[in-house]
Amino acid sequence: MPRTNRMSDALEKFQMRLHSEWLPAFCFAPRNNYSVEGFRTSSLRALDAFDAEWFLQAIDRRLVTHEDGTFRAPLSSAVESIFWQLEKSIVPRPVTLWREPVITIGAVARLHVQFGWPIAFLGMQSKRKWAFDLVGYGVDTSRELLLCEVKKSDREIEKLKALMLRYCAEEPLEVEPPKGELQNAYRKVQDIRISWPLRVWLLGPGGRGELYGIERESSTCRFKMIPEPIENLAYRNFVDSGR
Repeated sequence: MPRTNRMSDALEKFQMRLHSEWLPAFCFAPRNNYSVEGFRTSSLRALDAFDAEWFLQAIDRRLVTHEDGTFRAPLSSAVESIFWQLEKSIVPRPVTLWREPVITIGAVARLHVQFGWPIAFLGMQSKRKWAFDLVGYGVDTSRELLLCEVKKSDREIEKLKALMLRYCAEEPLEVEPPKGELQNAYRKVQDIRISWPLRVWLLGPGGRGELYGIERESSTCRFKMIPEPIENLAYRNFVDSGR
C-alpha cells in the first residue's frame, strides 16, 4: 500500500476506534461520567497521520495497556489520557483530543519497533515532578538513559530548545522561574542534572524533533546538548556507551 494511502487509513482507523473504544471508556469511567456527545470532533483535525499510525501500533502490539480511557507503559510513573476536558459550565461538558499523549504513546512504539528498545524498559512520565513525558531505562530499571519531552507543535519545540540551551550552560539558579515556559524548561534542565541521561529527545508532531547527547562539563552542573542523528536512538547505542 502506498504510504499516503496508509497514512490516510491510519487517521480513519484512529477516528473510528476513538469513537467506538477509547472515548466511551473515558466518558463512562466512574470518576468521569461525561457525555460522548460533548466530544469536539474538530480537535481531530490537527492530528498528524504519522502520530495516529504509531499510536495504533502501540495499541495493537499491546505495548501499552488501556483502562477507562487511560494508557500505561510497563515502567510508567503515571497513566496517560488522550482526552482533555473544557469548561464545566457547558453541558454536555466539552471533551477534546489531547495530542501530546497521542504522540508520546506513539513514541513508545517507535522506540520498541523502530529502535529496538525492550518494552520492559520504557515508561511514560519521569519520576520527579513528571518533568519528561517518556523515559528509557537501563537494565536495572533505575538508570534513566533517555529522557523524551513531547510538544504539540514545531514552534513549542524550538522555544523549549532555546530555553534549555540557555539554562544548561549556567549554574543552577537560587530560585527557579516562578511559572510558565521558563519554569518548564528549567525543571527539565534540573531533572537532567539529577539523572544525567545519555540523551534527550525533544519530539514534536509528525516525528519531527531533535535528539541531543548530554555532555557534562567536568564535575560541574553545567552541560552541553550536542545534536545527534535520530538513528542514535537505537537501543544498542545506549547499551554500548559504557556510561
